Amino acid sequence: MTIQELEKLLQEPERENLEFKNKSSFSDDELFDYCAALANEGGGYLIFGIDNKSRTVVGTKLFQRTLQGYPGRILNVIDVRVKVEELPHPKGRVVIFQIPSRPKGRPIQSRGKYTYPMRAGESLTEMDQETLRVIFIEVDDDFSSKIVPSFLFNDIDESALKRLRELLQLRNHSYSQKTDKDILRALELMDDDGLNYGALILLGKKERIDQLLPSAEIIFEWRQEPNKISHDFRKEWRAPFLGIFDNVWKVISDRNIRIPIQEGLIQREVLAFNEQAIREAILNAITHRDYTIVSQSVFIKADPSNLLVVSPGGFLPGITPENVLDRQAWRNRRIAEVFQKVGLVERSGQGMDQIFESTIRDGKGLPDLSGSDSSQVSLEIPARVKDKNFILFLEKIGHEKQTFFSFGEIYQLELLREKRTLSDLKFKEKFLELGVVEKVGRTSGVKYILSHRYYQHEERPGLYTRIRGLSREHKKELILEHIRREGSGKKKDFKDAFPDLKTSDISNLLQELKNDEKIERIGSDRAGYWQVKDVSN
Repeated sequence: MTIQELEKLLQEPERENLEFKNKSSFSDDELFDYCAALANEGGGYLIFGIDNKSRTVVGTKLFQRTLQGYPGRILNVIDVRVKVEELPHPKGRVVIFQIPSRPKGRPIQSRGKYTYPMRAGESLTEMDQETLRVIFIEVDDDFSSKIVPSFLFNDIDESALKRLRELLQLRNHSYSQKTDKDILRALELMDDDGLNYGALILLGKKERIDQLLPSAEIIFEWRQEPNKISHDFRKEWRAPFLGIFDNVWKVISDRNIRIPIQEGLIQREVLAFNEQAIREAILNAITHRDYTIVSQSVFIKADPSNLLVVSPGGFLPGITPENVLDRQAWRNRRIAEVFQKVGLVERSGQGMDQIFESTIRDGKGLPDLSGSDSSQVSLEIPARVKDKNFILFLEKIGHEKQTFFSFGEIYQLELLREKRTLSDLKFKEKFLELGVVEKVGRTSGVKYILSHRYYQHEERPGLYTRIRGLSREHKKELILEHIRREGSGKKKDFKDAFPDLKTSDISNLLQELKNDEKIERIGSDRAGYWQVKDVSN
């Protein structure tokens, strides 16, 4: 924000999304509450260093040493990506928090004095149940199906329309007999009221997109080094998507890297940027982005290690990074249906599955959605092979046992590879039968690890030993050794010795030693202790 822009805000009448503060102290909980309240009001500014009554700059000493850390702290607490800046005004230091609007269907929750704060004059109050109910039942309209009154048939790009025909005729030759308008009606891009935003985004001439929906833009940046600040190459597309989609992939593919994978005498190659995964990620961004956010475009940022696709608008209500593979929802259903009908996607809702599956089968690990929040979806697709031995091992097992691993199965195995152990594992019966995983422990202490054969294949048997841990008999021997050395032992001693074990598991080990007549209990459960049993009598 510039000084001129601030001065303009100072002249505006007070409203629900503009708050000025002149305070010498302001707690973190107050800050979280105000940011959440402003987000719940549709977004706005929280500005420190301004006298609210006179609307003059008085300066502030708040957040002087900690300002840069607040965007991350606010994001962690209320899941809102806030922009923070310091403005050196001639009359004093001004601190500006710019808060985006909450997503449809989801009120922003805080952790301060209020659970769901909202504005009440110059102060805050708890959001009432009726307001909450109205928010929770909000439904995202299909933006892509809305009619654009000033967008006419003559505004359609001929080359994009030709590409649409080609894609349709590959799947159904009968489209060759249809007129252009018949095709648009069949795809529900046009009706008696006119053409909709789906038609504009997919087929509109560049100059009409510039005028009617300039946010329908894709920006690509390439960096030779992952942590480099400035880009080495940049290209922007604001044109009909069906006319540029192949070119977007070509620009990315021109920077592709071939990664050799050697297995014995056989060598094959994996591409850093898998075409299917990248195309799916771009289609996903075009389908799900929020086009009402007019100040942001779809960004694709790539370097030799990753490709990042960031699209405006957070996940729809009920969708999270954790359940994105199990739940489907569409912000722009009309566009999603067109992509399916022309064959750019096999079936709506499966794109994310295919992205995850391709990265796992290439040995690159899992895509990362952790950069997503209420204002954007951030999908980072790994480009480097992390563990070629893992995928080669699964291929070897599949060949030997004449079996195929489904996406759900390799996804579970990849989670196990990354986390090393899992207490709950889907498809465990099949994995145990194939010798892909092993079960360690008993009853409530059971965990699953990748098998010894995998770590032999990876030539890291020592890692297997560490992950598997001590055997049950070895743990009992250590307990017995402790009691002999110390003269006695309490349960808390063994909890210190085995911090990863549950209290019930330790009790079971002690009970087994007692049943073997090696130790005995002296005193009550709470105050008593264990000692070596005297078997001389």
